[in-house]
Amino acid sequence: MSRTAWGTRVLWATGIVTAAAIAAGVWVIDSPSQQRLKRLDEARLSHLRTLEIAANNYWRENDALPPNILALAAQPGMVLTYKDPAGGPDYSYRTLDATHYELCAQFDTSSADGPQAGRASEWAHPAGNHCFRRTVSGKDAE
Repeated sequence: MSRTAWGTRVLWATGIVTAAAIAAGVWVIDSPSQQRLKRLDEARLSHLRTLEIAANNYWRENDALPPNILALAAQPGMVLTYKDPAGGPDYSYRTLDATHYELCAQFDTSSADGPQAGRASEWAHPAGNHCFRRTVSGKDAE
């Protein structure tokens, strides 16, 4: 085999390996638009976690759940976001009984598709509208 033929084969092999590596990278890593949707969903979860903390604080101070999300957001010292970061539907809050309530949001992705896939999580959600049922903590649990 001549040096030229051997060099050509090495170049072809290198090209194929490079193309395969690029294709694998594109397949493994989400597209920029998909990454953006996942970041928006993470922001939504962060907002819902903050609303959960605020609902627990409200209940501890008032011995009752707030009647609506506006009452929850009106607490002194609280900076709450109940607006969707992408301009979608606002988050919703609904009391179920004296110690249970729901926080709802519209999600773009499923948490089963992310890095936490397969792990049980109290904040796991499908794509689309989803409500999380929550229970307020007892005053003696602090």
